[in-house]
Amino acid sequence: MDPSNRPQPFKRHLGAPLHALPRDLPPAGAPAVAALSGWVPPSDPSIDDELLARLLFYSAGVTRTAGDNLWFRAAPSAGNLHPLEVYAVAGEVAGLDAGLYHFAPEVFGLEALAAGDHRLALADATADPDVAASPLALVVTGLPWRTSWKYGERGWRHVYWDAGTLLANLLAVAEGHGLPVRVRLGFVDAAVSGLLGVDGVTEFPVAVITCGRPTANAAAEPVELPAPQFPPTQLSPAPADLPLVNQVQQAGEITTDDDVNGWRAAAVAGLPRATDVVDAPVAVGSEPIESVILRRGSTRRIRRQLAPAELLHWAMAAATRAVPADAIPTGTTLLSHEVAIHAVHGMEPGLYQQADGPPQLRRPAPEPRVRALSRRLCLDQPLGGDSAFTNFACADLNQVLDGYGERGYRVAQLEAGVAAGRLQLAATTLGHGGTGLTFYDQDISEAFDTRAACMLAVAIGLPTYRPKPGGLPGRPRRITR
Repeated sequence: MDPSNRPQPFKRHLGAPLHALPRDLPPAGAPAVAALSGWVPPSDPSIDDELLARLLFYSAGVTRTAGDNLWFRAAPSAGNLHPLEVYAVAGEVAGLDAGLYHFAPEVFGLEALAAGDHRLALADATADPDVAASPLALVVTGLPWRTSWKYGERGWRHVYWDAGTLLANLLAVAEGHGLPVRVRLGFVDAAVSGLLGVDGVTEFPVAVITCGRPTANAAAEPVELPAPQFPPTQLSPAPADLPLVNQVQQAGEITTDDDVNGWRAAAVAGLPRATDVVDAPVAVGSEPIESVILRRGSTRRIRRQLAPAELLHWAMAAATRAVPADAIPTGTTLLSHEVAIHAVHGMEPGLYQQADGPPQLRRPAPEPRVRALSRRLCLDQPLGGDSAFTNFACADLNQVLDGYGERGYRVAQLEAGVAAGRLQLAATTLGHGGTGLTFYDQDISEAFDTRAACMLAVAIGLPTYRPKPGGLPGRPRRITR
């Protein structure tokens, strides 16, 4: 954590033309409770640069600043390090020429990297013709050094956790506007890296997200990418080489489009069920999802106070909804959720499991004992025990890896990030809060007597303070201490 070697929070491409995005983006879309519950039917709106700007801002945009060099974004990130970049492959976006773009959040614009319709090249890389016919595709990449600078090799996991929380926001905004989206985690890694002009090591592709229903106006023929014209800015003066990060990423790579199809077709038996739509609490207002995203902030202090039942039941149901991803069979999830409940109305304190339905009590225990256990499992961080409940998203890695091979580990980590992001949005919708936490891996499996491994922990409860809402593009709220 040498301060002089700290990675830059934003990547830029020197000399690339900048397309300014619309900045007048007051919160809009369906009520948060409807979007997070899956109540908004797809209406398939036409995609223009304003809708694209909303997707980018409310998932990866800058909403708050502190001092001269500290930025906070719309989605939560471990250590506020945000090891992600977002690229847009535009085909039919009103107000934007077809081309390959890189999102520059600090100036809220798109850097034009290559002109032309590159959807067919992305379709080849994902072995999915629908990608060529979708109006827009977004590609999320990870820069592991940006988080490994603080967290070492474990920072590789943070890349996928953070990608999940970013996707939670993106999915919620898209659902709030009736926009169909689909996440593709199966692709030829080198081909997507080549399209984006990244090396696949210091920066690698994480997910491809198509926006809008496929149309008849598919990209007709491939457009050759020019040699990279706009060199990227330096990440840090001397990025460290972490061989374990490289090894775990490369272990999950797919090398041919035939392998992509085979990987997608892999069967994982006995997965827990997940639904597209869940019941929502009755007494919740009509605040739009984008307003909730602006209000959400990391909750660093929680009161030890009894929480209302819907904070557990609805928030967890919304968090565990099905993720529209190619790697997760329809109606299922790779995750189970081990929940330490401390103080929730109508619930006995103890250790619970949520899979295929509401939480089921597995081991009752007095509240002080459960709080102490949760705190210890979360590296003795007070939030783990002060919360109303702490959720540990887990995956049976034997089951997942048997079906998907090494790449399945990426999927489990990312789906846990989506659940964590949704859980925090749901808590914020209800006027409460939460935060992600790191943890002792094996101790969680032992405490809950499960063979599943913990992917991510989230503490949810009643905050002692409420963060001031973030600002709109170009006008982030300045935080003073």
